[in-house]
Amino acid sequence: MQITGVAPFAGVPGGELAIRCRGFIPDLDSRVLLGDVEASLVSASDDKVVVRLPESPKSLGLALKVRKTVSEVFPFSLATRLSGDLHPVTNPVVAPDGSVITTISGSRGQQVSQPLVRITRRGEKIPYPCEIMNPTGLAFSPDGQLYISSRNDGTILRYTDCEHLDVVAEDLGVPCGIVFDSKGLLYVGDRTGRILRIDSSGHKEEFAQIEPSVSAYHLAMDAQDRLYITGPTLALRDRLYRLSGNGAVETLIEGLARPQGMGFLAGGDLLIATGYEGKKGIFRYSPKDGSFSHYITSLILVGLAVAGESIYLASSDSIWQLVVGSRQ
Repeated sequence: MQITGVAPFAGVPGGELAIRCRGFIPDLDSRVLLGDVEASLVSASDDKVVVRLPESPKSLGLALKVRKTVSEVFPFSLATRLSGDLHPVTNPVVAPDGSVITTISGSRGQQVSQPLVRITRRGEKIPYPCEIMNPTGLAFSPDGQLYISSRNDGTILRYTDCEHLDVVAEDLGVPCGIVFDSKGLLYVGDRTGRILRIDSSGHKEEFAQIEPSVSAYHLAMDAQDRLYITGPTLALRDRLYRLSGNGAVETLIEGLARPQGMGFLAGGDLLIATGYEGKKGIFRYSPKDGSFSHYITSLILVGLAVAGESIYLASSDSIWQLVVGSRQ
C-alpha cells in the first residue's frame, strides 16, 4: 500500500484533497491520517482517495491505514491556524517585524471596539488603539506606513507609525482593496466599479472603470507596475483583469467563482483566492506563459499575504500559516 501523489501539494483544513495511491481497500476499517488525526473520506477506490482535510498542527504528511497496516508517510504541507475570532474581508499584510496585521471588520455600519489587530509569530493577538468603521483593505506604502480603507466611510486613512490616524482621501464610494505601485501612487478598488488612483497629496483621479462588484474588488501590483484586479460580480463566473499603466483593461482569465484576494510569489507568479472548475482554494497564475493551476486546496478564502517561505491565508474568521519553502 502506497501513496503515489497528491494534488495540490498543500492545503488548509476544510479543503478537499485528491490522493493517488496503490493498494488501498475502501472499507469501514480504512483511514487516511495526517499525523495522528483522521481525515474525513469524501470518496475512495483502490487507486484514488478524496478527503476533507482536518486540523493537525503536528502533521508531517499523509498516510493510509487499512486495518493494522500503515503506509509510509507522504510529504504534504498543511496550514496551521495562527489566530481566530477575526473578521478579515481581504488580504492581511505582514509588518517588517514579521507580525501579521488584519481586521475584525464587522458588518457594514458596525463599530467594532478593536477593529485592527497585530498577530505575532506565536499567534498572540494584540489590538491597535484606533477607531475605524469597517476597516477593509490594508497596504504598506513604499515608506513603510500602513494605509487602510474604510468601506463604510468611503475614506483612506494613514496610520503613521501605527500611532496617528489621519484621513488622506475621502468620497471614494465603497473602497475595498488597495495597493501601491513603485512610485508611491495608491490604487483603490471602489465596489461600484471605479478604480481610483491617489497621489501623495491625496489628489484622486479615476484610473479605470470595470463592472460593479457585489462585495469588493481586490488588487495586486506586479514588479512592472501592472495592476491585477478580481472581485465577485453579478455574473455567473468572474474574471481576472490586468491594467496597463494608461488604464487599458485586459482580461486574463474567465470562469472564476467568487475571486477574492491576491498576492505575488517571489518569482513573479500570482496567487488568487478563488474557485475554479469545481475546485476551491488558492490558484497560481503565471504571467509568463498564462498557465493556471490549483496551488492550495481549501474552502473559500478572502485573502493572502506572502512573506519569505510562508503564506498567510485569511478565511472569514482566522489567519492560517502555510510554510511552503522551496515549493514556491
